[in-house]
Amino acid sequence: MKIKKLIVYKLAPSKELIREIEFNKRGLSLIVDNTPIEARESGNSIGKTTVIKVIDLCLGAKSVRELYFDADTKSENVEVRDFLKKHKVQAELVLTDDTKEYSIKRDLYQRGKRYIEGEAYKEDVFWEKLKEIIFQLKEPNPTFRQLIPKFVRLVNTAEDSMIKFLPAMTKNDVYDTVYSFLFQICSNELLSKKSEINAKLAQSRDIIQALEKSKSIPSLSVLKQSLNIINNDLQELSVQRDKLSYMDEYRKELDTKRQLTVQMNNLQEQMELLEFEIDNMENSLSGLSAEKAEINFQTLKSIYQEAERFIPQLQKNFEDMVVFHNSMIQNRIDFIKEQLDERKQLLAQYSKQLTDILKQKEKIAVEVLDEGLLDELNTLNHKIEEMTMEKGEIIKSIQVLEEQEAICKKLGQELTNIEQKAERSEVVEEKLKKFNAIFADYCNKLYGEKYLLAYNQNWKEEKNFPVTVASLGGNVGTGKKKAIIVAFDLAYMQYGIQMGMKIPQFVIHDKMENTHINQIKTIFEICESIDGQYIIPILRERIDSLDQNIIEKAKVLELSTEDKFFRI
Repeated sequence: MKIKKLIVYKLAPSKELIREIEFNKRGLSLIVDNTPIEARESGNSIGKTTVIKVIDLCLGAKSVRELYFDADTKSENVEVRDFLKKHKVQAELVLTDDTKEYSIKRDLYQRGKRYIEGEAYKEDVFWEKLKEIIFQLKEPNPTFRQLIPKFVRLVNTAEDSMIKFLPAMTKNDVYDTVYSFLFQICSNELLSKKSEINAKLAQSRDIIQALEKSKSIPSLSVLKQSLNIINNDLQELSVQRDKLSYMDEYRKELDTKRQLTVQMNNLQEQMELLEFEIDNMENSLSGLSAEKAEINFQTLKSIYQEAERFIPQLQKNFEDMVVFHNSMIQNRIDFIKEQLDERKQLLAQYSKQLTDILKQKEKIAVEVLDEGLLDELNTLNHKIEEMTMEKGEIIKSIQVLEEQEAICKKLGQELTNIEQKAERSEVVEEKLKKFNAIFADYCNKLYGEKYLLAYNQNWKEEKNFPVTVASLGGNVGTGKKKAIIVAFDLAYMQYGIQMGMKIPQFVIHDKMENTHINQIKTIFEICESIDGQYIIPILRERIDSLDQNIIEKAKVLELSTEDKFFRI
């Protein structure tokens, strides 16, 4: 499958063409950036990388935000964002296998749709359809977005990015599935089954790891030894409890004693309250008696005269008023005395009850020492209860771990059976031999060094990465590493073509700036010998010294500060 062309439209307010890029059928397809150095330093991007990102979006990449978000500055290009939304910009990627063309469309704005042959699809179905079209793979594993990053590399080159091209947290099981497919180490059906089993294995191992982490348990063996210890502790506590069991006969008496203590406390509280009320009442009586004996005649007379002014018919004389006043005070005194007598009687009653309770407590024969022993018995019972609960949790954890380890064992056996049905080691080695012949040749042309790829069928047991890249030379720098990645991807494309495999016959790379000009020239020469496409954006200054006839032939798009990708 090759890329024929990329078309970008405005759909609003009416359909209008923005770009139409026709890619070369084989060899190089260059997207040339003519931006002067001073313009690049100002951050005035013209969109050479945008071309690659749009292709990736058409091939199922998730977020259109990558078109206007700068990861380095953590900022958005508001102009581009608003342009895409306002004009409902859409991209169409046309793929061809020389017998049929496929139209893949992607809306380049938030919540936009995805189309294949004019029909809209949800993301997961969209990926499945693309996988079937490009790889002719119907099995669920590996997924499309696990495969396509091998052919469309957008991230900066890192130490391991030659063979590790998926997100950083991707597990080795996934890479094993991907490389098994890429080199046809086993059939697609077996490969999908293997991936499914590996996913279940990972789930069981996650459960085991989470349980061991939450319980701070290194292993199942430690858990079982913990159970033995807690059983021994429980046995010892039970013996201690049996020795104190005779104290049960005192429990009733001690409970009675404690109930009496509670009653005493309640009575004492009530008596204290009564004593407080009696004191207040006696103080009130003293005050009222003094008020009656020391009546202020002058004040009463003023009140009487004031009343006479408003009530002329007032029949009472002043002496009557005095008598009335004193009678009111006396009534209040009589009432308080009555309440005071009631409280004194109640206090006496409570006092007698308290005395009776004290006598009852004295009759209880349980000593203080016995009470302490009973407390010890209660403490033992509490410990036994807690330890029994802990034992239950340990037993449950053991059951879960044993169940998950049994699952792991069963799945491991199923994996073994699949691997036995897969290609024999010598067949795998023969396939890698063909690939490495191409890979080593390309590396030798670039640096005079030969690199090779190896697949380790025992990687899981050895806890290594499934594949390794080895060199007869030493370590290399970033620029050299980048060129070797190019050699790796071009070699695989050539290998796939030779083997008649249903894979993309295109490789898309970003950021060739660190690669030496001699290696760029060699890469371009290698591309001319492959019946596949190598698509890269590149700065004009990096290729000015090369044969311009080759450059002009390879160039499919040229951008500048006056002619940016979206023409805004």
